[in-house]
Amino acid sequence: MNTASALKKNLISNIVLFVLNGMISFWLPPFLVRKLGIGAYGLIPLSTSIIGYAAIVTVAINNSLSRFLALDLANHDDAAANKTFNTAFTSLFVLISLLAPGLFIFSYNISSFISVPSGIGHDASVLFMCVSVGFIMSSFTSVFNSSAYVANRLDLVNRVSVINTYMRVILIFAIFFLVQVSLAGYGTAILFASVISSSYSFYLFRKFTPSIRINFKLFDKSKLSEMLSMGWWLIVIQLGSILFLQIDLIVINKLLGNVQAGRYGIILGWSHIIRTLAIALSGSLGPLILTLYAKKEFDQMIKLTQLSNKVLSLFIGCIVSVLCIIAPALLSIWISPEFASLKWLFMLVLLPLPINLGVLPLFSLNRAYNKLRIPGIYTVIMGAANLFLAIFLVSETSLKLYGVAVASGIVLTFKNFIFMPIYVASNMGVSKLTFFKASLSTMFLLIIAVGVSLVYFNYFVINDWFHLIIHSGALFLMFGAISFVLLTGTERKMILNTLLKKTKSK
Repeated sequence: MNTASALKKNLISNIVLFVLNGMISFWLPPFLVRKLGIGAYGLIPLSTSIIGYAAIVTVAINNSLSRFLALDLANHDDAAANKTFNTAFTSLFVLISLLAPGLFIFSYNISSFISVPSGIGHDASVLFMCVSVGFIMSSFTSVFNSSAYVANRLDLVNRVSVINTYMRVILIFAIFFLVQVSLAGYGTAILFASVISSSYSFYLFRKFTPSIRINFKLFDKSKLSEMLSMGWWLIVIQLGSILFLQIDLIVINKLLGNVQAGRYGIILGWSHIIRTLAIALSGSLGPLILTLYAKKEFDQMIKLTQLSNKVLSLFIGCIVSVLCIIAPALLSIWISPEFASLKWLFMLVLLPLPINLGVLPLFSLNRAYNKLRIPGIYTVIMGAANLFLAIFLVSETSLKLYGVAVASGIVLTFKNFIFMPIYVASNMGVSKLTFFKASLSTMFLLIIAVGVSLVYFNYFVINDWFHLIIHSGALFLMFGAISFVLLTGTERKMILNTLLKKTKSK
């Protein structure tokens, strides 16, 4: 399959996955808030964030495996591929064995660590316990998924996520309506959905790499050292990312309580949806970047990355622009009228996303070139700055909830908008200003959006879903047209050729 066909297939698969997950993410929070209450609901995104901290010890193995496995398979070296896989699998098995007791002890005593609404301490422990088991299974799923990922079959890797998501929703529905509405029921749904999706992931592993067998005896210390030379800095980057992306809710829970954490969690859900879309779209380039790097086709790799940086930034800019304009109506119709007062918090959380997520395609280049040390150090430093600034703004100023959003927006922008484009451009040997062009175009969109949001509801009234959808569609078309004008003729041609070209086999 040629590069354009592979990219097209990956893009379609990732967009479909986002749409399906987006539908669930859109419907599920209001349902859970109504059934559980805002305080109890706040523990659900918090559980995912806190248990997600444990991923820092597994990221070195999971994220470096695909690179080294791709190189082994590209060289048709089955013996080396077996050593690489089993070194990763054995290492992960040992890490999880050491980590699991700590996770279970933490989950059992969760009320001692965070603010939990009275009367649901047991359910909260069950929730965190089930999320912990789900995390353990997903860690092994990532290892098995590497086979399909290296084969450039992101559509099948995404199917694992689809199975997990929809089984979770089906089980939540069944448990809530047939058994009992509780956090424990939600956790049980997560647990069984993880079992089912992990089984399919193992099937993909056997299908795409039938020559690889699980064998602890094939563990190779030299292979582990080679993987950790890259993986160590992935751990550092993961630590920094946690301080950026998963610290908000725990800061709010500890300083402002579970109700405020629940309110912020509702807003943060939209940031997560948009971030998931950006990761899905930029992730389409991941296996292609590794393949082109292995084949030493560097010019094509650079062109793909440059184009995707600008297009992704503008696309996310269009989405955020629309959401910022319709924010009061959306929050009122989606949750309840009392949430309309959070429109400025909603905008504050979303506005930094386009320029910060637009650089995601550049991360694949760092990984391919194994240039992770400096980004890792910088990410941790800025992540720590984000944590301390958030605590200060929440506890020492009148900003409260807004302080967390301000801290995240400022610090993440310094990292992604200023540091990352310059660093990657230096490694690629292109102008240091290359990747700022896309961000400037996107900032132009956002300025228009903020201006329109100030006067939009002076002229329009939106009271129901029908009118909300009509207005959103019209606004998206308007910002899409502006974005298309901001592209150069060459960029438009490359996009059309990539998306419209019929899939061909080599």
